Amino acid sequence: MPTLKPVVKGSGVVKAEVVKLGPISFLGDLNPDTGEVAGVKASGKILAIPYVRGSTVGPYVLWAAASRGVAPSAIVAKHVDLMLITAAVLAGVPLFQGNLSEDCIKLDLATGLYELCR
Repeated sequence: MPTLKPVVKGSGVVKAEVVKLGPISFLGDLNPDTGEVAGVKASGKILAIPYVRGSTVGPYVLWAAASRGVAPSAIVAKHVDLMLITAAVLAGVPLFQGNLSEDCIKLDLATGLYELCR
């Protein structure tokens, strides 16, 4: 079974669509009221990005989305930095390092093991 590297672990298993986007800024690209990222619904889905860009305010935007129940179920990033880790910890969103090309996966939020949706 393929594995993603857990950076901020969660608990349980999530089966969700993978939303694949380019680099994002939580401050400019995430709508904390709707959970849309760059105009695409990411609420309850697995957000796959190469990396984040932007300011130190970004983690609070992800936290605001999480507090409203519209944050992604998990984030997978090819490159993880301190700002992304801070955002994930503050918002309580599991974070993994890796690269996803799949459209839908079943992801273990503690181990990073995943399989394709059936």
